[in-house]
Amino acid sequence: LRRDAPLDTCDDCILPPPPPAGGGQDVPPFAWPRTVAEIEEARARVVADTKACWDAVAALPDDRLTFTSVIKPLMEAPNFKTNPLVCQAKHLQHCSTDPAIREAATQAATVFAALKKEGKARRDIYAKVLAYSQTDEAKALGPYEAHFVGSILRGFQRSGLALGPEDAAELRRLLDADAEVCSKYKRILAEDRTKLRLKPEDLDGCEADFIKERIDAATGEVVLSLKYPDILPVLQNCAVASIRRAVTLQRDSAYQGNLELVAEGIQLRKKTASLLGYPSWAHFVTETRMSGSPEKVKELSAGIQAKAAEGAAADKERLRRLKAEHLKERGELPAGGEAAVTLEAWDVAFYHALTLKRDYGIDHEAIRKYFPCPLVVEGTLAIYQELLGLTFTEIKAFDTWHKDVRLFVVHDTATGARQGHFYLDLHPRDGKYNHAAIFHILKNKQLEDGTWQKPVDCMLTNLPAPSADGRPALLRHDDVVTFFHEFGHIMHGLCSEGAGNSTTLAKCPRDFVEAPSQMLENWCFNRDVLKRLSGHVETGEPLPEATVSSLIAAKNVNEGLMMLRQLYLGLLDLEIHGESPPADAAGLQALVDEMRPRISLIPNPPGCNMLRNFGHLMNQYSAAYYGYLWAEVLSADMFASRFEADPFSKDAGMAYRKMVLAQGGVGSISAHLEKFLGHPPRQEPFLKSRGIMK
Repeated sequence: LRRDAPLDTCDDCILPPPPPAGGGQDVPPFAWPRTVAEIEEARARVVADTKACWDAVAALPDDRLTFTSVIKPLMEAPNFKTNPLVCQAKHLQHCSTDPAIREAATQAATVFAALKKEGKARRDIYAKVLAYSQTDEAKALGPYEAHFVGSILRGFQRSGLALGPEDAAELRRLLDADAEVCSKYKRILAEDRTKLRLKPEDLDGCEADFIKERIDAATGEVVLSLKYPDILPVLQNCAVASIRRAVTLQRDSAYQGNLELVAEGIQLRKKTASLLGYPSWAHFVTETRMSGSPEKVKELSAGIQAKAAEGAAADKERLRRLKAEHLKERGELPAGGEAAVTLEAWDVAFYHALTLKRDYGIDHEAIRKYFPCPLVVEGTLAIYQELLGLTFTEIKAFDTWHKDVRLFVVHDTATGARQGHFYLDLHPRDGKYNHAAIFHILKNKQLEDGTWQKPVDCMLTNLPAPSADGRPALLRHDDVVTFFHEFGHIMHGLCSEGAGNSTTLAKCPRDFVEAPSQMLENWCFNRDVLKRLSGHVETGEPLPEATVSSLIAAKNVNEGLMMLRQLYLGLLDLEIHGESPPADAAGLQALVDEMRPRISLIPNPPGCNMLRNFGHLMNQYSAAYYGYLWAEVLSADMFASRFEADPFSKDAGMAYRKMVLAQGGVGSISAHLEKFLGHPPRQEPFLKSRGIMK
């Protein structure tokens, strides 16, 4: 608060005071901490309440084992997201402007991760669940309740309860060490303060406003961070190859210490998997996913790679020739002439963008003027409301962690029933999570008085912020796609229904969780949607018809090359989490140097390693990044089967909400999906949608 802050503290670092109490159900049940002590208090309470819950189950006499006394408490333990204190204690690690608060929240997250592992190692609780599973009551349970009994038992078994005491202690040490390594990695990413200082003339090709907004008045230099709103426009638009190269090298060689942490993390996970009887961490992870095994993923990847290879090689040669032509225009051809020109990592985004400009008339910097951020946000919310039969209402007075955060309450339009809330925190700032993601911060739960606590989600992105003079931020079309995609995750969280989805046992398989949002990206290439989401920042005119046509026509330009990059990332993840992971940072460097050109066709710049900032692999996406591509195959079939003929079909939208989103993580995702599709999933719609198959 202002009264507690040093006199020279800037306004952005001051939390607004909490609103008056008594907001009722229109406001989420959070009181965001203003001090480290508040976080520590919430953390301590979660730990104490959780252990009390576990101890109560463990102390049950064998003649009092029932579903209500054994299973239900474990389904909604106090360290799960049904407890608002969990979010209050750890969420601000991603978004607070106060380093001390971020550190305390990070420590809370580390403690909770260790607590979760501790619970999975409780042999006394496992014994009670195992004993209950053998009772007449348990054997007579219906499939719904029996699912949760089986899930708890499998969770204990996958946590090593079949191990002897010494191995069990070693397993816990490994899991705790991995959680600490991941926490350090994320902290290095969040705390990075690297600045690139360039002369305005170095940024030839970049928008004048982009340069102006980043000029240091004292030195006249353009100051860039390594965050995407700063570096992507340079990589896509700067005609000076040496500057693009410098930005690329800086980005992929920064975050010192992180490559060593990746090496440490993958070794810890390999030892964990071996202790549990799995050949690799990838085998352990995929066992409970739709894929079932890394071999199945590699089989799918190999098939797609073979089909995409010819087109990717042609894409690469097309970009190389364009580079040669461009260098000739600038008088910068190397001594060997056009034949000596090679396509480098820092060239791909620039010459892809130049292809769109020259061959399709698409200038993403010019198109940005048609996508003011407020218009895109409001248009996206309106489309989702229509498609899914929901009503969003913005709440103005609420407790928050930053003045720019917005809050909405969601109701079912037909019944008026409250579905939940979502926060939008859209713009970059120091210390904030530096990618785009959705955080499911509160799950639904039936309270003691019979009412329901509804879910709460939060979107954190780094979309460009409004300028200092109040002009709205302008988005690239890919920013529009990102926002539309991420908002789909919010709908997945808020549309989940039933008591089962209030449990820690109802998580959607990681290799399906992206499918609903990926399907919704198709709307961003629909003519009517593009008209609705656009409006020139000065005139209000929607995107011109010719530009809309060009955007749609250019959707799959260089898609073969882009597809191979996606395959490379997923296969790199599986490789470092495979049976023989690299032992150290040098091994990781050698692996990236070998795999990147072999799979993506683009050489890796010397000394660069994107594993330093590939945060997915140091959290719950380890050995699971392939899920983006796996899910996209499913998403393409969903769109082709139910929405391609009429993207605004209310019947299809409600069927999607009820058959896919509402199911959450309960039951068989494959069965839910097949029911929605009307047939088993197919690969052909995906290959056709990406232009790989005619």
